[in-house]
Amino acid sequence: MLEQLHGKEIDFKGSVLGFKELNKFEFNVVDAETPYVFLQSKEDQAVGFLVTVPFVFNSEYSLEIDDHYKEILEIHRHEDVIVLSIVTIKEPFEQSTMNLLAPIVINISNGLGNQIVLPPKCPYGTKEPLFKQIEVESGE
Repeated sequence: MLEQLHGKEIDFKGSVLGFKELNKFEFNVVDAETPYVFLQSKEDQAVGFLVTVPFVFNSEYSLEIDDHYKEILEIHRHEDVIVLSIVTIKEPFEQSTMNLLAPIVINISNGLGNQIVLPPKCPYGTKEPLFKQIEVESGE
């Protein structure tokens, strides 16, 4: 699924949090067999993010995109939306986390994106275990 994003350019309406001066990004698929893609800044090659589809790792994850963001991203059909989470890579990789509180929402039909912050009452954090099932099995 993510391999279709390879080379697709994204224009952020708003920015990735902490990088307000960067709005143009491009997807790079490193390995089509994994659920990860690299979101690379076109304006600063030193800035990039490993991202993934959060639903692959957390089947209970859900969010509602409010009308404000639907308007900014020109979202008219839910089929045009992809939701991604930024992965924080840790050593070993099994201890990596993902940001479920501030997902990246992209309209793949027009290439517009934005990182949104979910309401404070939501049950998600910025450092959710990527491999939650592994933690449960190991007793952590």
